[in-house]
Amino acid sequence: MTGLRSQNDEYLPVTGRQFRHVPKKDLPSPVATLDLLGVNPEGRFVQDGLEGTTMKQISVWFAISEIVLEAFVLLSVIAIVIYAPFWILSGLSRRRRRPAERAMRGWPLIAVLSLVAFVVIFILSSDDLIERMGNLTPWSFGLFEMTLVFAIAVLASLISVSRAGGEVRRGVRRFSIVVTTALVIAAAYLAYWGIIGLRTWA
Repeated sequence: MTGLRSQNDEYLPVTGRQFRHVPKKDLPSPVATLDLLGVNPEGRFVQDGLEGTTMKQISVWFAISEIVLEAFVLLSVIAIVIYAPFWILSGLSRRRRRPAERAMRGWPLIAVLSLVAFVVIFILSSDDLIERMGNLTPWSFGLFEMTLVFAIAVLASLISVSRAGGEVRRGVRRFSIVVTTALVIAAAYLAYWGIIGLRTWA
């Protein structure tokens, strides 16, 4: 089995559809660690006991599309963070002040900062994750708030780009369209998986 994190992992048959992992350096697993689940209407699945995950077989084009979209979103987020200091500094200069561009610059930055805050809150809560996230606490409510801030910021960024007039420079417009598209993709993905408005205490 080959994936992004491992190359040519070997499994030996045990019984039926069960297999055991054969590491490249250590001894083979004494028990079955991989199970080929029966095909059902939702598709073909593999259960990996080593990582505790259940994987679904998907088409190559779908996998490549996901990888490309993830790379596009990641690069867009990095670009927003890199250009943010220049946006802030240029806004302080009277010659470069363009009110129409402020929203196009600000909302994507707010969206990215809310994502960063989401990750930071989760990491800081990891010491007592069940207690802090399983109940209504400042940690769980903060996580919930950051998802809403992200969704609102993405929507506001989309509106600001669509309403941009002739005062906006062509480069700023194009950059804003690209990063806003990436943020909309990220928001749609997070909303699909129930992350937007996530209430861990409910």
